Amino acid sequence: MSDTAIKETVQLWLEYVRARQALFTKGIVRSFKSPEADFAEHLIASMFKGVLPSNKSNPAYDVIAGDKRIQVKSVAKASDNKNGYIIKEKDRNNNPQIGATHYAFVFFNELIPTGVFLVPEGFVREFHKTQIKRSDLEKSDCKVDVDLSIFKM
Repeated sequence: MSDTAIKETVQLWLEYVRARQALFTKGIVRSFKSPEADFAEHLIASMFKGVLPSNKSNPAYDVIAGDKRIQVKSVAKASDNKNGYIIKEKDRNNNPQIGATHYAFVFFNELIPTGVFLVPEGFVREFHKTQIKRSDLEKSDCKVDVDLSIFKM
């Protein structure tokens, strides 16, 4: 790698660091893990006039909105990757009395949010396949009517 390439890489990385730090300072991202996941939680809390639990690592749900406890799943893939959310054992064992009552899925294409879906927790817990794809959610008529065109570059 040439000195010029290294300098360009460093500058791009520093832009990324500044953006992440700004998102962190504003509370939009709350961890140093996946910014898409944190952003999805923030988006769902805003959309449903909810709050994020004070504990950043609540395993049962991510947003409290009225009588809903929403587990938020971000599905961030490259545009040619058709995989969905892989259902985990904890999803199958969710107890809606104390855990999530709903799941929200935020789909991203190349880091841009392109769709939001909200389903009762039983949809996920009882789903007959090992992963939920966007097409499965589209068929279930659970898409949240939200204008995401503001994110288009």
